[in-house]
Amino acid sequence: MEMQTTKRERISYYSYFFGQNLFYMIIASYISLFLLNHGVNEALAASVVIAPQIWDVINDIIFGRIVDKAHLKGGKFLPWLKISWICIPATTIFIFCMPDSLSISAKCAWVFIGYCLWSVAYTMCDTPIYALSTAMTEKVEERNSILSIGRLVGTSALVIATLAIEGLYMTMGWPLLSISLSVVSMLLMLPILFFGKERNAVRSAEAHTLKDMFRALGQNKFLIVFYIAFFLVGVTNTVQTVIPMFAQYVLGSTEKGTILLAMSIIPAIIAAAFIPSLCRKVDKFWLYIGCLGLFVLASVIQFFVGYSSDIPLYITMALRGVGLVGYNVLVYMFTPDCIEYGQYKTGVRQEGITFSIQTSVTKLSGALMNSISLLLLAVFGFKAANADPVTGVVDAVGALGCWHVLTWISTIGPILAIILLVMRYRLRDKDVNLMAQYNNGEISREECDRGLAGRY
Repeated sequence: MEMQTTKRERISYYSYFFGQNLFYMIIASYISLFLLNHGVNEALAASVVIAPQIWDVINDIIFGRIVDKAHLKGGKFLPWLKISWICIPATTIFIFCMPDSLSISAKCAWVFIGYCLWSVAYTMCDTPIYALSTAMTEKVEERNSILSIGRLVGTSALVIATLAIEGLYMTMGWPLLSISLSVVSMLLMLPILFFGKERNAVRSAEAHTLKDMFRALGQNKFLIVFYIAFFLVGVTNTVQTVIPMFAQYVLGSTEKGTILLAMSIIPAIIAAAFIPSLCRKVDKFWLYIGCLGLFVLASVIQFFVGYSSDIPLYITMALRGVGLVGYNVLVYMFTPDCIEYGQYKTGVRQEGITFSIQTSVTKLSGALMNSISLLLLAVFGFKAANADPVTGVVDAVGALGCWHVLTWISTIGPILAIILLVMRYRLRDKDVNLMAQYNNGEISREECDRGLAGRY
């Protein structure tokens, strides 16, 4: 396949995902533990985590509109990446450098303000970096390859961040850890700011009214269906949040937590390496459904196997990790498909606002998952404050409650998502290719409709 992008450009794009996901991991998986470590109880921590996301949903949609309408010097997407390159590390460091001498209410306010600012900063990078893939190349196969490898690299970053944070937060401390992580992340995110190129920005920069934009979104039924399913999976994906708590407060070993987190991600990286080639042979929709199904099955098996023996625990966690490939890698390849369908259906192309919906749902589901996990832990009898002062381990009731939240609770969303997608989501790769050819002016509407055979 002849590429429109250069090798240096693609490597820079992948490097950006690595750095970005280091930032995402420390917030998404460790903000709850950070609060618990600083004396904030489960219910209050849940409120602190979810509250900023109420604003964030509005912020993401507004920002998507701004991206679609703004004409900044240097491109449509790259200028935002440059701004966020400063803002994300600044807000991350602010959160984790919270003085321990503050009162509980002041600590909650500190994290609340920092989290709100971090969410805005992260939106300024997440929406544009995904949308940039549609501006770098107009070829669907090349775009799919770039996105899949980008997500593979991003998933690799999750492993590195997981092992580093889990192994260092107790000894290094949160302030120094956040500063060190920010420096590394910034270096990794820097190259795309110099080497990224927007080739198709003019084509997608038509001006439309706000009413036109939201009407088009309302007519994009597959975008709505897919992101409802995506939200269902994300909001119950308790694995990354609960594992550190399970390791510290149930197993009494952060070292085992490092192993469990690694087992939940490393197999996913190995499996994800085959995603680009598999997508050329099997429609990615069915790969995604298969991954969700594997995750559900492995989660149920893990619940019944229990955690009294390490080896079965690690094996079942590895199987769950492979299942998470669909959520961590494949899922982000569907948004460009929905953009092509939306333009084919309505004539309005909306990279900015569509990718902002992706960012919004990702962050909202993650925040809700953090809050729901904390609330469920409390409901099932888990209380970190009641941990044994010598061993640091909670009682039997708390341990069992943590196990419930870690295992079978996480299957609810994927089961509902599988049902919804199989029944309602009909976009397939070969049809999206036809739509993209029509949208790019390579074939006529009549040729496209003949190939689609009236399916849409």
